[in-house]
Amino acid sequence: MSLLKPAALSLMLFVSAAVQAETALEQVISESAKSGPVAFERTTRAELRADPENEPALVVDRFSPKSGWTVVSVDGRKPTARELEAHAKGNSNAPGFHNVHKLLNATPKRRTESGGKAVYLWNGLPKGTIVTPGGDISANLSVEATIDESGAKPVLNEVRIFAAKPFRVKIVASINKFNVISLYRPAANGTPFLVAQTSETDVTAPMGLGGKRLSVASFKPL
Repeated sequence: MSLLKPAALSLMLFVSAAVQAETALEQVISESAKSGPVAFERTTRAELRADPENEPALVVDRFSPKSGWTVVSVDGRKPTARELEAHAKGNSNAPGFHNVHKLLNATPKRRTESGGKAVYLWNGLPKGTIVTPGGDISANLSVEATIDESGAKPVLNEVRIFAAKPFRVKIVASINKFNVISLYRPAANGTPFLVAQTSETDVTAPMGLGGKRLSVASFKPL
């Protein structure tokens, strides 16, 4: 019986690790695809507003798969009709783990490891993922997913959507910075739950649509 040479053994270990990593990513994507939206309450605090007179500092809203969105309060008071209309336009879909497979369902460009966690990178998002008043900017954005692969089941920790470099939109507007970080933790049933989301943008655009904005949202299940 012949023994494997060190080089051959190293190659086998490398291939085995790659297969396990791919399986971990596939498991997260499959779990997301099978998941549905869940009920939650979201508290969004604007740390930086481009237009403080018209942009609220604190919004509390709720989502239910059965009844949809409800705005609880805006800056501690009941929302106005105009604010309800603006909220409806900006929140057609509910954020959450059930959307993750739409972002990651492709071959990643890169994979790195650190402390039992793998970070996957995709350049360019699927068409229609991020649509702004100036148009669809999905192709100009990248996404990173951090997955803890140290346990028996891979666990999604973080999804980051960002612009690797500034880009222009329809000539008149520029996206100088775009960075959205979503943090996930296992819920009681073991399915990842979106617990926090930080959004930071810097846009140069006419008609008051530009400016720097930073908001931090926290989520709790209902």
